[in-house]
Amino acid sequence: MSDGTTDQLYLSLRIASLEKYVNEYQPIPFIVDDILVHFDDERSKETIKILLELSKQTQIIFFSHHSRLIELMREVTSESSYQLTELNTVSV
Repeated sequence: MSDGTTDQLYLSLRIASLEKYVNEYQPIPFIVDDILVHFDDERSKETIKILLELSKQTQIIFFSHHSRLIELMREVTSESSYQLTELNTVSV
C-alpha cells in the first residue's frame, strides 16, 4: 500500500471511531497534524469536506504547515465555516 492509501485508511478508521464515540457519549476534540501530507488536491478537498461535516458534531483542530491546504479549504467552503490561526516562527 502506498503512503497515501495507508494515511487514508488510518484517517477513515479514526473518523469512524470518533463518530461512533460522539454518537454514544459526549463530543471530544479531534486533533490532527498534517494528515493530508500524502493526499492529492482532490482527495484533500474531499477529506476537508468530511472534516467540515464532522465539525458540526465535535471540535476539529487541524495542524499543518502546508499553505496549499488553506487554498483548498477556501475552494470547498466559506471562511465563516472555519477559524484559521496562523503561527509564525521567529529566528533567534
